[in-house]
Amino acid sequence: MTGVDASDPALWNQIKELEQREAEAMLRADVAALDALWADDLLVNSTANLIADKKILLAMIREGRLRLRSYSRITLKAAIQGDSLITTGNERSQMEGPAVGIVLHCSYMNSWIRHGAGWRMLGRHVGLIEQSFAEVEPND
Repeated sequence: MTGVDASDPALWNQIKELEQREAEAMLRADVAALDALWADDLLVNSTANLIADKKILLAMIREGRLRLRSYSRITLKAAIQGDSLITTGNERSQMEGPAVGIVLHCSYMNSWIRHGAGWRMLGRHVGLIEQSFAEVEPND
C-alpha cells in the first residue's frame, strides 16, 4: 500500500471529503446516504463490543436506537493500493438517549473499496481511547 498525504493534495482532499461525507451522514442519521456509502457486505466492530453488518446498522439507525448528538472525525492517515483504501484517525462522539452525557474519544480504521467512480466502506474498527462526561442541558 502507498501512503497518501499532502504530497498528493487532490487525492488527499478527496479521501478526507469521503470520510467527512460518511461521518456527516452518521450524524444526520441519513439512512439513504449511508446505504449508498456502505458496501452491502460491510462489517463493523464498535466500542460497544458490537460486531454488526450493514443491515443491522441501518435498522438500528432507522429505528432510532443508534443516534448521535455530536460527532467529529479527523482523518490522519490513508493508504491506497489498487481498488483498496485504508483510512485511520480520531473521532469524538456523544450519543442520544440514555448515554447522552457520555463523550467517547476513539481511534478508528476504515476500509474502503472502489465502486464504479467512487468508494464504498467495506470494514470499520473503532477503539475507545477515553470516555468522559459532558454537561447536558436538562431540556435537551
